[in-house]
Amino acid sequence: MGLVLIACGLLITQYALTFIQVRHYKNSMEAMIGKYKGTKGIHLFSGKAQRKLGAGSIAMIVVDENYIIKECQAVHGVSILSTFKEIKQYKGSHVGELLDSLHASIQATGKYKRKRVPALSVALHQAAENALISISKKSQD
Repeated sequence: MGLVLIACGLLITQYALTFIQVRHYKNSMEAMIGKYKGTKGIHLFSGKAQRKLGAGSIAMIVVDENYIIKECQAVHGVSILSTFKEIKQYKGSHVGELLDSLHASIQATGKYKRKRVPALSVALHQAAENALISISKKSQD
């Protein structure tokens, strides 16, 4: 009986912490959208990397029609205390440059397997690929 109560308590705690994280993600996304609201040709893309054990990451990038990154933010960690932080090194660069730098850093470390690549790199890679694919499809239409 005591074990069941402990398990229920852990599930309720996990639910509450997940709710806080989702609310924080939503607020951060709405803040980024609010900066560019009404501006044509601006798109928001996100990518995520989950780990079974260890820190995961979520990355959000704002890209224009010319594939130039207007803003890049990411959250990395396992706790609800992790917040989105701006990654200034990619601001103003082309999405292809972001992908090139990520590939170069992966090759430099020699970690080619997805599980060994840092979660932040995987999340940024997903967001950048989403940007390239989505914008190219829109320009073809």
